[in-house]
Parts: sequence; C-alpha cells; structure tokens
Amino acid sequence: MKTYTFHVSLPGTGQVWRKIEIGAEQTLEDLHNAIQAAYDWDADHLYSFFMNNKAWDASSEYTLPEGALYEGMEIEEADDGYEDDEDEEDGEGGTFSLEDWRAMSPKDQEELVAEFTRDTGLPAAFFHDMINELERMEQNPDLFEEDEIRDVRATQIGSLDLKKGKEFMYLFDYGDEHRFRVKVDAMNDNADASGNYPRIVESVGDAPAQYPGWDDED
Repeated sequence: MKTYTFHVSLPGTGQVWRKIEIGAEQTLEDLHNAIQAAYDWDADHLYSFFMNNKAWDASSEYTLPEGALYEGMEIEEADDGYEDDEDEEDGEGGTFSLEDWRAMSPKDQEELVAEFTRDTGLPAAFFHDMINELERMEQNPDLFEEDEIRDVRATQIGSLDLKKGKEFMYLFDYGDEHRFRVKVDAMNDNADASGNYPRIVESVGDAPAQYPGWDDED
C-alpha cells in the first residue's frame, strides 16, 4: 500500500515538530485527527486545509460542511432564545444575529455564552466558532455555496496529487487561527499494509499548550 509521511510544525513555537505517516486511502479528516493527537490538543474547533498555503483562499480550501463538526452530538432541549416559536410570538427571542452579538457588552456576551453552554450542553468553543463563521460569511458571502465546499471527510490523501516537498497549511480554530505548516516528507509505495495508520514516526520537542495561560488562571 502507499503512504505519505508529513512533517508537521507550528511556526513560532521553536524546534517542535511531528512526522505523521498516513495511508493514501485515508482522508484529510484523518490527518486532522492525527495532528491533534500528535500535539495532544482537543479537536473541538473548526479547521481547514489550504493547499496553496494561503489562509482563507477558498480556491484551495478543504473543510467541513456547515454544522458537521457537531453532528451526532446530543443536544438537550432548552428554551435558549434562538429559534423558539413561542418567544417569537411574544415578540421576544427569535433568530440570533451577528448584529445582536456586536451590540452586546463584553459582560453580556460572556453571560450569553455561559447560558448557551448550560442550556444546550455544547462547549463554549461551539458558540465562538459560530460567531467566527458568521463573520467569515459576512466577509466572504460566496464562500459557503454547497457546491464549492471540498469536504475533508471525503477527500483521500492520495487524490491530492502530492509530491515530495509540497507544503500546505492546516488552519485549526477559526478564532485563534493556529496555522500549522504541513510538508510532504516522504512517500512509500510499498508500506506495510498491516500497519496502524495514521501513526507518529518522529516526535521532536514538547507540544505548545493549546490554551496558554489557562492553567495559571485556574
């Protein structure tokens, strides 16, 4: 079988990298999960791969369709004020908008996020990703046409026509924008078919904290 080995680093974090070997028939979603595991981060944010190394360039982007990150999660029934018919009839609540968010004070925003997580059971990261996504859609109104989205879950590594030395960007967390550099380090046409892929084949340096400063605050 054929495998690809990627050299993955996060610029600005020093001499830290991971080399990950992955099967040609595995997907960009598998690569995303492997990078998250290699850095011991929580894969709880949206992400994209930009094959031309240009962040937010839709022409080379592979990502998840809207809402896919939290598919299958159980969400508790709640009167959250976002899409409640009774509230709308009473003139309260209704559809939450980006304008509503911007009009709120930082304290009110913090309270809304806390209420959202309590009522829905979803992490606060989901709410912030939603805000980031709304802002992105506002800035790029044509970016989210269904027929334009290249789904990472359906994109096999071997279909990308990668060559040794090819570099591309893995952007994780649309808020913090961690821009990983991914480089094709090696390709093997005769890899062990019984191997467990993806797998880490080299690890150098301690991974940076996903949320620096949180431990100190705690």
